Amino acid sequence: MVLSFGLGGCAATEVAYVSVKNYTQGEYYLQNEQYEDCIATFGREIENYPYDANAQFYLGRCYLAVKKNRAALTHLKKAVTLDQGNPDYHFWQGVAYAANGKTRSELKSYEEALAIKQDHVQALVYMGHNRFEAGQYRASLGYYNRALQQEPSIPQALYNRALALRKLNRTPEEIEAWKTYLNAYSDGTFASRAAQYLNEYGHFDYRNHVLGKRTVTLHQVQFAPSSARILNASTPSLKELARITAHTPDLVLHIVAYQKNNLKLAEMRAKSVKKYLLDQERGMSGTRIKVSWFDKPETVKIGQKTYYRDSSINFFGQAG
Repeated sequence: MVLSFGLGGCAATEVAYVSVKNYTQGEYYLQNEQYEDCIATFGREIENYPYDANAQFYLGRCYLAVKKNRAALTHLKKAVTLDQGNPDYHFWQGVAYAANGKTRSELKSYEEALAIKQDHVQALVYMGHNRFEAGQYRASLGYYNRALQQEPSIPQALYNRALALRKLNRTPEEIEAWKTYLNAYSDGTFASRAAQYLNEYGHFDYRNHVLGKRTVTLHQVQFAPSSARILNASTPSLKELARITAHTPDLVLHIVAYQKNNLKLAEMRAKSVKKYLLDQERGMSGTRIKVSWFDKPETVKIGQKTYYRDSSINFFGQAG
């Protein structure tokens, strides 16, 4: 009994040590995208320590990263079997089930993760995805909201929450959700689509602008009342616009200002924006930025609808 207990104690200590080492090593491989090295290392590790859940877990994660989904599921299921109380294992098992097209088992795995840890953010987000794909938009919205209570700036949850609201025809909430998403993430394809949804409703807080070969989503330029002083809310987008223009040497940027019944104010605002852009990129030639202004509303056509904006700044770029 004493000998058996002593051997058991040594073995448990050894496995615990290996498990900690595996955690550190596994996270390193994942963060640095060294997936093949990860697979080789943990493949050897489970030969020596087949009952170490962490080794099975990281081997499964790395197989998943290289889209060897069946192998990934095999090892992630083993990790869950070896450690039923780890919500991360259940969550990633769910991701592997999803990769193998097993949506019911995917759902069950997320539910198991949340039963262990009800505020598990990843499980909440992916439960939202699962329910959205199943057409259960109200349920998906609930999961996204719960995830955002824990971490308010999760991009997938912010974007898909707005989509769920769109599916539920909760338009005022949807509009605010798109604005919230764009306030946090105004770059890339999803931002472009979010701005398009907003514009379709006649909201132009953000717009897509064609600059040569690329489309850029920018916050509307806002000014102090009856002046050409640019407000701080507009400066991040203008700085990005200045950077893009400066680093695209063949681009000629056009600034077009509209101000109903006030040509002078339109002129001042167009020139104010040009000055701001040049101040951000001192080496950029002013000849690459053209300005024009009008004392009438801007006409914006979106689909079958036409909107008239009494005061606005528009941008477009042409290859020189």
